Amino acid sequence: MSGPPRPPTLLRSAAVVSFMTLLSRLTGLAQTYFLSYVLGAGAAADAYVVAFRLPNLLRRFTAEGTMTAAFLPTLAEAEAAEGEATMKAVAARFLGTLLTILLLGVILVLLFMGPLAGLLMGGRPEAQGELTAKLGRIMFPYLALVSLAAGFAGLLNLRHRFALAAALNVFWNLAFISFGWTTLWVLKRGGPVPFETVAIVCAFAVLAGGVLQLLVIIPAARKEGFGFAFGLHLRDPWVLKTLKRMGPGLLAVGIYPINALISTMLASRLPNGAQTVLFNSGMMGEMVLGLFAMSLATAGLPVLVRQAEARNWEGVNHSLNQTLSASALLVLPASVGLAVLARPICALLFRTGAYTPAASDWTALTLVFQCVGLVFVATQRLGNQALYALKDYRGPAILASGTLVLNVALSLALLKPLGTGGLALANGLSSFVGLLGVLLRLRPRLPGLDLLPLLKDTGKVLLAAALMGLLAWAGAHALALDTPHGFIRTTLALRLLPLVALCAILYALAAAGLGHPEARELAGKIRRKLQGS
Repeated sequence: MSGPPRPPTLLRSAAVVSFMTLLSRLTGLAQTYFLSYVLGAGAAADAYVVAFRLPNLLRRFTAEGTMTAAFLPTLAEAEAAEGEATMKAVAARFLGTLLTILLLGVILVLLFMGPLAGLLMGGRPEAQGELTAKLGRIMFPYLALVSLAAGFAGLLNLRHRFALAAALNVFWNLAFISFGWTTLWVLKRGGPVPFETVAIVCAFAVLAGGVLQLLVIIPAARKEGFGFAFGLHLRDPWVLKTLKRMGPGLLAVGIYPINALISTMLASRLPNGAQTVLFNSGMMGEMVLGLFAMSLATAGLPVLVRQAEARNWEGVNHSLNQTLSASALLVLPASVGLAVLARPICALLFRTGAYTPAASDWTALTLVFQCVGLVFVATQRLGNQALYALKDYRGPAILASGTLVLNVALSLALLKPLGTGGLALANGLSSFVGLLGVLLRLRPRLPGLDLLPLLKDTGKVLLAAALMGLLAWAGAHALALDTPHGFIRTTLALRLLPLVALCAILYALAAAGLGHPEARELAGKIRRKLQGS
């Protein structure tokens, strides 16, 4: 008898997630392009960005971050202790409880949206704060929609069905663009549409995307046998265990969004457009993190959970080192490439419609500072996943508290000399300190942990990324990509994209030639594919 099919390998699962995430990021760029075109980088755009940050960043607490990290290990325990039927019942009751709590929270925040918007927009005119509050009341219910969708997506991940879960943002982006474009097309038939009205249309587009995500994910989850039981099921011990595990993890997994909210508040001291520039540069960084680091984390968490539950320490060590090594292999060159080619990339993506050349250059400068800390943010997130798999929830929260204080201090120190760049740099530097803390926390809790091979492989990646960066810098100067004023978008793309492809090829060859294990493994697979064809 052959038995149940074996789950896919970690790297193969990560590849599936990465591919679907790539589609998500590409449609996300289209959504950003649309938003930049219709809204620009002025007062109304800042109001929209600040209002959108609230549900979009808080989803880290209640969606793919803390909730998933506490939810999946508990379900694995329930299934091992009481069987699959109990696990599915626990899943339904937990999601129902989560939604009930979130709806109560949404009502509470809506009541206090005015003072909250005033706090985030302190130093700006009163009318801008009022617009922010109005947009926030429209968009904040999106938090409940996206959190429930993320819960069902986590259940699909538990069954090693990663593709649809990773593609949820594709549907959100397409719904946003379709709703926004159609509504504005109708409104423009009556004359020019003020930027304040455009911002309101975009706020409703956020809700449209959240509804479509649920309509897509719920049938797939039901097909796997997962249901939903609305209500407060606080008498269920498994539900209570999940909520208790989420408690200390709120700060640990949510440290990045907390830092981003602090940056948003401080950016209100800067001229109009600062919040939009900071948001767009952060979005570019999140594109790298989502495409590479979070795809590895999504695929790796179920594997780490099962290995830790079985006390397979050798397996946990191998999976963790493989995940961290693969993350550095992908995040470092992406960070270097984005930093070196920031100006032409931002010109290609953002300089359109109401988004001026000055705003594009401002975004590019901020992106350079954003890239400094991406690898630290990525590695810290992956390390937190390992701690959660080991059921260590308190330590990351304590470490995150110190990191948060450090970020505030660095942000205040760097705000005046570097502006939005200083805020971006502060996030990265504080994440570096947080990473050191996570690694120190892992060492005594994971028997046999050896990070020396990882450090050696990271050195090879740094050298390969440096060679690639030199090529990108020389190519940008040779092709005049560093002075994109008066550009034609198609011409810029025809010069930029081949250079990016050439840099990627050089980096891959250099990393494989230097002996990086994942790079050599990938090169071998490609070579076998080509020989087989």
